[in-house]
Amino acid sequence: MPEFDLQFTLFLLTNGVMIGLMYALIALGFVLIYKATDAINFAQGEFVMFAGFIAAGAAVFAHAPFWVAALLSIGGMVALGFALERVVLRPLIGQPIISVVMATIGLAAVLRGGAVLAFGAGTRNIAIPIPDNPIPLGSVTLPPVEVVGALVSLLFLAGFTWFFLKSRVGIAMRAVADSQQVAMAMGINVRRYFAFAWAISGVTRQI
Repeated sequence: MPEFDLQFTLFLLTNGVMIGLMYALIALGFVLIYKATDAINFAQGEFVMFAGFIAAGAAVFAHAPFWVAALLSIGGMVALGFALERVVLRPLIGQPIISVVMATIGLAAVLRGGAVLAFGAGTRNIAIPIPDNPIPLGSVTLPPVEVVGALVSLLFLAGFTWFFLKSRVGIAMRAVADSQQVAMAMGINVRRYFAFAWAISGVTRQI
């Protein structure tokens, strides 16, 4: 019977938690679209990929610093979210859900091909200002990039929690998610908050 390795188990556990926190933001973007529009976004992976391509393109081709590339990527994904909602998805409001689902499948193909045409098929590297030296935590050493990613994820998850519980826009988005008809009866511009949902979803993909 193989010997139980506590140190290796703790390493896997901590890595799983940190990576899971980063994936939680991607899942948040997925849930935002589903709750706001009742449609599953099958282009979620391609949106995450496109955000990375924007940042890598700014860093490699324009030689932009990391923080500038990150801000450009966030701004680009917000603009893309608004544009897709206005041009592609808004005309489908009131149509069967399968129409919206098929539209997101088409968007996935367009983004996949568009990213290759715009940025090329090769790999792109982004110089991240994070040291490579592992961080000791008891008997476990942690990769710094994963620690920073987990901390950023916790920060933004806390920010989104406040946003949806306390801000006027967040409360309106929750009302739209609960019932679009009731939200419209209360004077909430449902189409506007659809656009906000796609824009915020774009931000979570970049982070």
